[in-house]
Amino acid sequence: MFLALRIHLTPTAPAVVPAALGRAVYAETLAAIGRQDRALAAALHDEDGLKPLTCSGLTDRAGGLLMEDGRSATTVTLRPGQQLAIRLTGLTEPVSAALSAAFLDRPQPWLELHGARLAVEGAVCDPHRDPWTGQATAHALAEGAARAAGGASRSITLEFASPTGFRSSNMQVPLPLPALVFGSLADRWNAVSGIELDEGVRDFAANAIAVSRFRLESRALPEKNGAVRVGCVGLATYDLLTADPYGVPAANLLSDFALYAGVGSQTAKGMGQCRRVRAAA
Repeated sequence: MFLALRIHLTPTAPAVVPAALGRAVYAETLAAIGRQDRALAAALHDEDGLKPLTCSGLTDRAGGLLMEDGRSATTVTLRPGQQLAIRLTGLTEPVSAALSAAFLDRPQPWLELHGARLAVEGAVCDPHRDPWTGQATAHALAEGAARAAGGASRSITLEFASPTGFRSSNMQVPLPLPALVFGSLADRWNAVSGIELDEGVRDFAANAIAVSRFRLESRALPEKNGAVRVGCVGLATYDLLTADPYGVPAANLLSDFALYAGVGSQTAKGMGQCRRVRAAA
């Protein structure tokens, strides 16, 4: 089961915190999972590579990045009554069950992020209320893609809500190039779904997907060692240039999976929050 939640928060007292709180959200999420399943939290902490969960930083209720006076800042001031949120996703049954128990079934009354205490006002897991939330199984996503294969869209728009970047050839790449985006999603899908996609999807992404439109801007994300990681936020539309009977449905499947998986590097610590944006009917 894949799960995507938005947890609504309100500061209980004024506080000044770093603008980039993804690591703090990740630490607090592991603690919440640990209260449900200590062994699972320890395994998540210790394992290298892809984490089967994603965590946003602290955002406004719509998922927007926090700023001071309308501009990017290294710190932000939290005020009582301010409507804030974090977004969490689970990519395996144990992680999703632990997140559901911690934030939907028996929610704790508050979270602490970088010393700031925030009251938990509720959680949303309903795409009709919040398009960044929901739940699905790998089989349901795959079956939906298979049913729609003949009429699958050949134009896909993705929204990158938090700084998104990629590690490629020992370099940091802050642009959502097709091969990097769909390659990242394929890696995550193959790691957690139990339904293997073959290398054909990578070949299709590299040779038959092009960016046709974009509205992106770069964002620098401070890291704990004083370094800065640069990513992008905004929208990009990808055109599928051929009617490949394998590549087109696979790309559509991965685009729907992005809601849960995130894209690129450091998705457990605030980066790569991503979803597909469909045109209004």
